[in-house]
Amino acid sequence: MRILNVVFTVLIAFVVFVHANAQQITGSEKLPDPSAQFDWFKIADNIYQFRYQGHYTLFVTTSKGVIAFDPLSNEAAEHYAAAIKTVAPGQPLLAIIYSHWHVDHSSGAKILKREFAKAVPIIAHERTLSRLKRWDDPEILLPTQTVSDKGSVLNYGNMKIELNYIGYGHTDTMLVARFPEQRLVFAVDFVNNDAVGWTDLPGWYLGELIAMQGRLLKLDFDTVAFGHGMPGDKATIKRQIGYYKDLTSQAKLALRQGLSEDEAVTKIEAMFPQYKQWRFYDMWFLMNIRGAYHWAQNSNDHVNK
Repeated sequence: MRILNVVFTVLIAFVVFVHANAQQITGSEKLPDPSAQFDWFKIADNIYQFRYQGHYTLFVTTSKGVIAFDPLSNEAAEHYAAAIKTVAPGQPLLAIIYSHWHVDHSSGAKILKREFAKAVPIIAHERTLSRLKRWDDPEILLPTQTVSDKGSVLNYGNMKIELNYIGYGHTDTMLVARFPEQRLVFAVDFVNNDAVGWTDLPGWYLGELIAMQGRLLKLDFDTVAFGHGMPGDKATIKRQIGYYKDLTSQAKLALRQGLSEDEAVTKIEAMFPQYKQWRFYDMWFLMNIRGAYHWAQNSNDHVNK
């Protein structure tokens, strides 16, 4: 636990920092200070993205108060709360929305509730509630309101938020938020802005992931905010779909050709130089190929396609 005076000093410094760096930003612009541990910036009318290290979340200002999304972690939430108070001083926190159950996104709500109100509801997919119950971490607050696969529409004063369930490619607890008036969606983890996937794509159902990305593309929006990276647009999603189609199709072809995993990695790596400029390429691209190969080994569709 941090000492209280250290926390206070950090938060005061943060308030000064965010006042100096607040600006409206588009997907093509860079953060004011990419080397900073945390930051926030406006991405649409009444919608702000908060970054803590490599994690991003949203908060939304309305005529009634503020809606917060994934609090990320206790440490991140300390800075997140300060950012919200700077943008909307004196405004109540109306709700916290979890995009999905993974603990690097669903942690930190305790801090927000401490800073704003004890009675703030936490909204998530109904399977997020069951997963977090099984996870059984007293530091992670359970959802108090749940959404089914049918999704939900929330209205807070002048702000409308649609929560959409569009598939299980990354987890079957994922909700995609859409803001119709701002023509913006918030899509976490299962798609990103010109970045390869995480390590060897553990537990990812790649066929469904591609289908899920396609369903996202069918939603009505212009801007997409991500859980790990700067905002993009529909072309960003199309590039991500192309990336995973390239990986999966070549992994299935390698199996049909009888290539070993190492042989497949060598062959596929040489086929796609266009991805060398993507984020995390040097760290994870070869691991992504191995993950796609393992997925194809456990999939029947490489036999017939």
